Amino acid sequence: MVTGMGMNNMRQVPCDRWTGRMDTKILEQMIINEKEAGNTPFFINSMGGSTVMGSYDDHHEISRIAKKHGLWHHIDGCWGGFLAWSEKHTDLFDGAEKADSITMNVHKGQGVPN
Repeated sequence: MVTGMGMNNMRQVPCDRWTGRMDTKILEQMIINEKEAGNTPFFINSMGGSTVMGSYDDHHEISRIAKKHGLWHHIDGCWGGFLAWSEKHTDLFDGAEKADSITMNVHKGQGVPN
């Protein structure tokens, strides 16, 4: 909405009901379908700790898909991105180093007042 693209130009990728992880097989097929329809996908937004479920997407696989199709891979880590520095939970952010960009929010992730 902020960039002027409008909601009609966004695509919601189905996620696993129990883990909240994006279905990467469907993601890739959706990209192919959009290209075949004459559209120009350019951006994948994945989760680095969703607010509701605490979901972490498969950053390795999403990054692979993004690079294969020439798309920007962004990780929304505003809520859970700080686990990237956790010794106990490093597996949750594994592959994040392959993303093109990551956002983090110290207010949400570390309880810093805004």
